[in-house]
Amino acid sequence: MFAPIGALSGVAGIVARLRTAIDLGFLEDGELLPKEAALAGQLRVSAFALREALAELRAEGLVETRPGRGGGTLVRRRSTVVHQNALRLLCDMSSVSLRDLADWRGMLLSECAGLAARRSSAANRRRLFEYAKSIRGAKTLTDASRAHARFDVELASAAQSVRLTSALLEIYEKYAWLFGLAHEDEKYRTGAQRTLQQITESLEARDEQRATSLARSLASETFDYLVRLRLQAIAEQAV
Repeated sequence: MFAPIGALSGVAGIVARLRTAIDLGFLEDGELLPKEAALAGQLRVSAFALREALAELRAEGLVETRPGRGGGTLVRRRSTVVHQNALRLLCDMSSVSLRDLADWRGMLLSECAGLAARRSSAANRRRLFEYAKSIRGAKTLTDASRAHARFDVELASAAQSVRLTSALLEIYEKYAWLFGLAHEDEKYRTGAQRTLQQITESLEARDEQRATSLARSLASETFDYLVRLRLQAIAEQAV
């Protein structure tokens, strides 16, 4: 997650990269980030742009900076500020944009599932099963959403396609906040956990058609839920 992104990405690109690393659990709660100079060097961005990005993440409650010896910038779990921003951004999206995003994500995930049914290793399937199972036992909504995201990324990895993995990570880099909203609904969360487990079972059985169908169906259910949530939030704002 600290691979170079380049100066042209700007502050928004740095924020998106670090936020995604936190959302997907690559950076754990309480983990200390590299020193600013070192991190700017790894990302190949200016120190000024990195400081601006960290300031934005602090405002969202995703990092905390402690001064003094032994201090530094620590990762923090999602805050209510992030939830409020996510709901606002969902309302700002048009229904067409939301549908297009759902179509693109559904196509990627279904293709990943089909390829994974042919190419996945036993280690891939064990990790997928653990991610699916951890949704049910998640202590927080953030943990549930993170486990689902890690499942999707692992599914792309199991498909053994660098391009599909890159495309899926790009979606989460831009829209992880959006998919996190869906897990606030217990019915959706329970259904998602069950479907992800069924996808893993399909991979074990090398059932490409069923794996593909299940992945596309879950992507569609996610879209349906987000559409309802958007309409509800817009209606509440109008009151």
